[in-house]
Amino acid sequence: MLASTLESRERWRSLLYQAVDLVFETDNRGRIILISPETWLGQPTTSLIGRSFSALCGTVDVLRPHTGTPVQITTPQGTPLTVILSSCPFTDNEGRITGTRGTLKAVSPGLSSTVPTPAAPPEAAPNPLPESDGVAILATVTRALRKAIVPRLASAAAMEALLAPLSTEGALLDTAVPKSLLFSSSSLPEDIEPLLATQPGQTGTTTFRAGTCHVMICRENIRSLKQLCLVLWRPEPWSPQDRQICQTVCSLLAGFWELDSIHRRILTDSDYDISSNLLNWNGLKAEIERRARRLDQESMAATLIIARVPGLTELSRTRGFEAGEEALRQCVALLRTAVRPTDAIARISNNTFALWMDGGDRFAAAERAERMTAHGMPILIDPPVHLPLQLGLVSREANADETAESLLERGIQALQEGVAENRKWRFSHEAP
Repeated sequence: MLASTLESRERWRSLLYQAVDLVFETDNRGRIILISPETWLGQPTTSLIGRSFSALCGTVDVLRPHTGTPVQITTPQGTPLTVILSSCPFTDNEGRITGTRGTLKAVSPGLSSTVPTPAAPPEAAPNPLPESDGVAILATVTRALRKAIVPRLASAAAMEALLAPLSTEGALLDTAVPKSLLFSSSSLPEDIEPLLATQPGQTGTTTFRAGTCHVMICRENIRSLKQLCLVLWRPEPWSPQDRQICQTVCSLLAGFWELDSIHRRILTDSDYDISSNLLNWNGLKAEIERRARRLDQESMAATLIIARVPGLTELSRTRGFEAGEEALRQCVALLRTAVRPTDAIARISNNTFALWMDGGDRFAAAERAERMTAHGMPILIDPPVHLPLQLGLVSREANADETAESLLERGIQALQEGVAENRKWRFSHEAP
């Protein structure tokens, strides 16, 4: 019976070899664990056991099902050969891929001439995106960057616009700070994390295989001596167009963060807020110190008003960038009309402003605050919105020994206490 079984097995094997040239089996990482027959194309096949299937056919993902897929390989003699690949992955009870079985059939040179030789690198995808789709992805990413002002929100929107059409997972990292994730669609695979620490100064795009994923890493340096790193991974290989799109998006994001870094550096060294054309805190502080000396000589008081417009920053996210800029412009115009042209106005945060009134005592400041908060901040955009106005006031008497920082602290404290008491404006209760 054993002899009969072995003879039947040999007959079926001989019949199989009449239909195909090679039978193989791989594990869950694509490494060959079984191959038959022992020789093919004049070379032994046993040396391939334990090696990745890419050593035999480097242009396909063997863990995906294939039904008669033409594949171009190079024979041991150095000549190109077209083979037909058929494979089917098998899974365990939980649906995880544990390996694949497949066959290869060499075709004649006449047939191979009808199959185009792929010019893409080994990790190229068999079905790349059309060129129009690539342009659409870049246009969507650019629109996402323009709609958000804060770099983190803009980068997150741009990453979502990139990942969806490419059917991939991804992360954006700042390699200047270890493991500083700016965005991540899912947890970073363990096989990828050690590779991010290698070659930290290298720029450009690299692709490789990590487990069952095809990984792409794009690196761009920015002027603040940091490096932006775009990491993408998916089961399918990457085409040359995918590489170009991802590299372009990484360059866009690096330029966006670089401009934001330059903008912040200019704001730090400047006395003006560029977006509102008002003084910033550094400029207002210098102005208060200069004016306080003249006020002390004339024995005149002054008042610092801290004004907050809740909801001003949120307009950019809910109504768009243009609506947010228009709302800011109208807020600045309303605040300018609330004080004299000679008084100083500054923007100390996104929705908080500071107004310095020369010669304004407590009674004049209280009357001014009542008029300012009577109607809030009507913003004429489409559709119009009405934002509240909250004030915290602090007076500086003549020859008082107070600094600009202490005045600011007292004004903010008065503002917070007024909000807690549900009042539109409030004076600082502390004596100067």
